[in-house]
Amino acid sequence: MKRKLHTIGFIGTGIIGLPMAFNLIKNNYNIYAYVRNIKNHRKVKKTGCLIINDLTEFYEKIDILILAVSDTKDVEEILVGTNGLIKFSKTPKIVIDMSTICPIETISMSKKLSKFKISLIDAPVSGGEIGAIKGNLSIMVGGKKNKVNKVMPILKILGEKITHIGESGSGQVAKACNQLIVGQTINAVSEAFIMADKFKTNKNKIREALLGGFANSKILEIHGKRMLTNDYKPGFKTKLHAKDMRIVKKITKRKNINLAGTNIVYKYMQIANKKGHAEKDSSAYYLTLKNKK
Repeated sequence: MKRKLHTIGFIGTGIIGLPMAFNLIKNNYNIYAYVRNIKNHRKVKKTGCLIINDLTEFYEKIDILILAVSDTKDVEEILVGTNGLIKFSKTPKIVIDMSTICPIETISMSKKLSKFKISLIDAPVSGGEIGAIKGNLSIMVGGKKNKVNKVMPILKILGEKITHIGESGSGQVAKACNQLIVGQTINAVSEAFIMADKFKTNKNKIREALLGGFANSKILEIHGKRMLTNDYKPGFKTKLHAKDMRIVKKITKRKNINLAGTNIVYKYMQIANKKGHAEKDSSAYYLTLKNKK
């Protein structure tokens, strides 16, 4: 039996969102995009996305809205702002937010949207541009189980490891935990290489040895290689990781918890962001730590 097709709208067709949209097109989904930056129109059209510039028409055409934007305020503006989704008469009834934002605001927006019979599923991802291209992202999902089940065929095209964490906001809690661990691991790998330099020891050989033991990690494998080859072409930009660490820091403040490791990474990630590394891969954190006074 042929699967029923859904018409999906995308807002956020950047380094992560665009390959996700392309993978859905390859799997026979109809994809429309509302592209806020006109400079990106040609690139988006190349994937087969149909661009609609009018929000009223855009929302009328789609069954499901997927967001892959930069920050909490962007999601709030799109969904509950002065010209947000709730202001339109005809809208999709399911929103999948694949951005990384604050779980506290996600819970608040979910409650507001439910008054308009719109279900919000938070589904932030891990795996960067490579994972988005290959369709093997890790997706952390929060939302009502029946709604999550409804969109599971979509999520399975975009990711390999899909975990329904719990109620609305719980996917964003999981992503905050992910970014906390990734950030501290980048810090640890950076410190290991700084120590190796003090002994003038071959860092490539050290990385090779560590990959075979308990210190092995995706960060050591991928980010460690970037550090050693000085190749910071972004898979995930420093400015976005810095933003994610701000979210983690905000959570610790709101929930009154003190996380010493998080405080260190937050500090140096913000410095890296301001010292000319914002558009580089977040592994460029190493450059800031190595050169700190």
